Amino acid sequence: MSPSLDAALLQQLEQHALALPGVVLDIKWGGVRVLQIEGKMFATFHDGGVAFKVDADDFLALCDLPGVTPAPYLARARWIRLHTLQSFSVAQVEARLAAARLIVLSRLSKALRAQYGL
Repeated sequence: MSPSLDAALLQQLEQHALALPGVVLDIKWGGVRVLQIEGKMFATFHDGGVAFKVDADDFLALCDLPGVTPAPYLARARWIRLHTLQSFSVAQVEARLAAARLIVLSRLSKALRAQYGL
């Protein structure tokens, strides 16, 4: 049986992402925990799952994995949602959250990217 994304694990993943430079937490849409960098979303935590932005080239392949679906309302922007850890370890999810931050950061202005060393 694959590990579920219980409250303690979601909190661990959220804390890991919040420790990344420039990341802030916002509460939107009646309780959805949203992680942002420079006002741009890159991950959400709610309803026993986590959703985050992925590289466009990886989106379809990731959506075919067990425990992974396109994120509601954000799939067109290439976001996935994890329901379980059936396809990823905790370390892999943490790495994907860091990568989601970088994807969003890479689309910001040159001046903002420079502030983060990109």
